[in-house]
This record gives sequence, C-alpha cells and structure tokens, in this order.
Amino acid sequence: MLREPGNRMGTDHPKAAYVHIPFCVSKCHYCEFNSYPGLDFLFSDYVDALVMEIERVSSHMEPAELDTVYFGGGTPTILPPADLSWILFTISDNIGIAPGAEVTTEANPGTVDQEKLSELRRAGFNRVSLGVQSFDDSFLARIGRAHSISQALDAYSAIRRAGFANVGIDLMFALPGQTVDIWECTLAAAVGLGPEHISLYELSIEEGTRFAELCAEGVLELPDEDEQIVMYELAIEKLTAGGYEHYEVSNFARPGFRSRHNQVYWRNDPYYGFGAGATGYVDGDRSRRIAAPSDYIRAISSGSDAIEFTEHLTGRAYLSETIIQGLRMLEGIDLNEFERRTGVDITKEFATQVNGLRDRGLIEIAGSRIRVTHTGLLLLNDVSREFLS
Repeated sequence: MLREPGNRMGTDHPKAAYVHIPFCVSKCHYCEFNSYPGLDFLFSDYVDALVMEIERVSSHMEPAELDTVYFGGGTPTILPPADLSWILFTISDNIGIAPGAEVTTEANPGTVDQEKLSELRRAGFNRVSLGVQSFDDSFLARIGRAHSISQALDAYSAIRRAGFANVGIDLMFALPGQTVDIWECTLAAAVGLGPEHISLYELSIEEGTRFAELCAEGVLELPDEDEQIVMYELAIEKLTAGGYEHYEVSNFARPGFRSRHNQVYWRNDPYYGFGAGATGYVDGDRSRRIAAPSDYIRAISSGSDAIEFTEHLTGRAYLSETIIQGLRMLEGIDLNEFERRTGVDITKEFATQVNGLRDRGLIEIAGSRIRVTHTGLLLLNDVSREFLS
C-alpha cells in the first residue's frame, strides 16, 4: 500500500528551508532564474515581508529544528549583511536550527568582502557557494557575468579569511566558443583553488534570455553534442583525480562535504520555501510563491500567504518523482529503504521500466541498490522519461 508523502517515516516535518533573495547586480545572458537587477529600493520592504512570512508560517507548525538552511537567488549577498543576519535569526528564533546544521548562502564575486563575510559567519552562516562560472575573463564577459577572475579570486580569499571551512564553487561548460582544452584549464584552476565542493552546469538555452535571442539570430556558436559529452567526461576524470567524489550527476565534493541541502531535493524530502518565487514541499504539497518581488511584498503585507500555485503529489506521480530524483545520486536508491518509506517495491511496481532500462544498459541493480550506469548518466533524460511514462 502506497504511503502518502505527508506520512512518510521520519520525514513528516521539514528539516530544511530555502530562502529566495530575488535581487542581482545584472542579468546574465543565460539566466532564467527569478532575479531582478535595479530594485535596490525594494530591499528593506522585501526583508520585512520575508521575515513576516517566516513568522506566519512558523506559527502554524509543530517545532522541528532544521538541519539545513539555504539562501539562494538572485544574489543573496547583494543585501546588507545585517539583513541576511536578521532573516537567519528569524528562522532560528521561530523554527529552530539544529546544532551543526549546514547554513549556506550563495554569493557572487564583487558583492562580498571580508568584513561582510565575517559578519555573516558570526550570524551563523557556515557555508558559501560562490558563482565563479569560469576562470577566463573573456568567457565571463561572453556570458554576461558582472565580475572578473580577479574579483572571483579575491572573493574566495575573503571567504577563507572570514573563517569559512566549507566553500563550494559553480562552473559552467558548453559555453559559446569554449573548447575542450579551455575547459580542461578551467578544471585545473578549480582543483588548484581547492574548494570543498564543485557544481557543474551545462549551458542550457532558455526562453526569454539574451542567449535565446542570439540563438534565434543564428549568431551563437555552441559546442556540439559530442564535444559536450567529452567535456562532461573530462570533468569527471579530472575532478575525481583531484580528490573529489562524484556523488551526483553535476556535483563533486571532498569527503564529508556533500551538499546536505541539495540531498534533501534528491531524496524528495520536504522543505520550506520562503520568498518571492520560492517553492516549498510540505505534507505532500508543492507550493510556489508569487514571483515578482513587489507583488510578493504586497501580498504578504495584506495578510496573504503569497502562494500562487499548489499541487499535491500522490500515487504514481510521487513515486516517479522520488525515483527520478534519487537516480541523480551516483549511489542510487536503496530499494529496501524506498519500500519502507513508500510501501512500494520499485522492481515490481515499475517492472517494465526497470527491465527495459537494464536491457539497454542504462541502470543496474547491485545488492539492494538501483542506480544508473555510466551510460545511463549520460542519458539521464531518457531514464527519467521512462519513469514518467
């Protein structure tokens, strides 16, 4: 019998919270995220609304300390450190943050210095995810980033001097004009820098972005599919050789430094979402808040929950999503744990999909775990489609 998501063993109450800060310095050419430059005049009202939302949500829930809190954007560090500290204090005071919890803020070079970072460290942040993207100024300009390599290195140094022992960086590949040799130099620079975590993002051309316009005009030269695969496999080779564990499709970590917050998503566990455009997943309900900051502020200030969309995940949809997310992890899914959690045996309920994917060499069952093979990793979209069918 399928257990409802809200009644899963040990995961009734969210142990994670995502906080969205929708402001940025400028819009990058590839960016489809809910982010807005030039809205500095909304900062104070937005923080007030965010604090109000956190207090309001917490008043209707049973207390359960959070194991991970993540500030994303946009660029959270565009806000004054006092504002970020106040938001984090509100979460701690109203919901609770467990001792030893992972508390992350995203940051972009050019928006942080040692003084600001030291204040954030004192407030309780203990992890920074730095948006480096490339170690080549020409590529940074090409993708519309607002920083230089010098600024990225200065920011990384400031993060370390401020006392952060857990730092992640983001890198992008398959960029316009990027070659395999250039990408190899980027990987070498990343390993040499020595962050605890590295996330890789393959460029995707999204509707409404500057790159989508350039693509439609036929002036955007991108690496072909074969080159993209070579770049991805090169990253796996170089980063694992550099001491990083490849633990998720796009993520690599030093031992003991996996992103605890992202693993909440990959396990399909519940989490709170706060802020404009933020998505939360509580009691089987996935809800999304109003995206535009001014509309979000207005809604919260008028007493609304600012939620514009909710869907309840049940039955086959919940199972499929949990499997698809779990297969992003290189270790895969523990079949016994999945059955304890959901009441469903994957190999029986999804026998057609499992057998078909095994025959194609895309997944394997080793002991009590089901996971993608290396070929399946390269064709993960195909694997996902099978479980959605």
